[in-house]
Amino acid sequence: MLCRGLALLLLTVALLARADDVGHEIARQHAQRAGGKYRELRSLYAEGRTLIGGEVIDVRMWAERPNRLRVESSFGARRVTQVYDGRHEPVIYHSEVEGGRPMRMTAGERKDFIANADFDGPLVDFGVKGYSVDYAGEDPIGGRPARKLLVMGADGEVFFVWLDVETAEMVKRSVFRMVGERRATVDTFFSDFRDVAGTLQPHRIETKVGDKTLYLMLLSAMEGNSEKVTAERFQVPADWPLLPVEFKSGAATPAVPAARR
Repeated sequence: MLCRGLALLLLTVALLARADDVGHEIARQHAQRAGGKYRELRSLYAEGRTLIGGEVIDVRMWAERPNRLRVESSFGARRVTQVYDGRHEPVIYHSEVEGGRPMRMTAGERKDFIANADFDGPLVDFGVKGYSVDYAGEDPIGGRPARKLLVMGADGEVFFVWLDVETAEMVKRSVFRMVGERRATVDTFFSDFRDVAGTLQPHRIETKVGDKTLYLMLLSAMEGNSEKVTAERFQVPADWPLLPVEFKSGAATPAVPAARR
């Protein structure tokens, strides 16, 4: 019995090691997709709209390597701006709240917005960012074969990503969040990939809990290395608080326009 138990333990360790090796190789393929063109991207500008509960929110986004992000959203007369300069705590401005003064995000909003600001995403240089990556099998997404990876952060957060077998693009991400009073799996699907500066970028991003769509983002335009992306876009108030921890990417849902709050 002791020998059998030891054999099973060794087999389990071997399988885990293989999953680790395979996962690392798939992550490397993701980092090197499009012949390394992603490394040549310095910035992205995008605009479109987000559908939430039958309402349409106009959205514009500016992103710059390595981790700067600005999102502007509007719904009627309401305007909301969210900014992260890569060094300070993210800031949010509501046109109809306290005269539009700069305000702090909630802890969850801060975490997700900082994660969204990672220009390359969690799989690129995952070890440097403090993530472990393991292969979790194959699972078709949108009728196409995809490889599933289990990703764990240094803080213990676990999430899953699916990469298209042919393109190595991320086509699905699953995170675990509190929705109301219950813990739920939040799935985000990336599709309608189009060429942007020699890279493939998703123009349709749908986030769901079960069969219910939380929001659907449809991007109508996207520019790589755009002149619209300037340093001024990411400025935060001069006395804005510094982040207490070093920047790291994480499992986030896409930046949600906040104009309907």
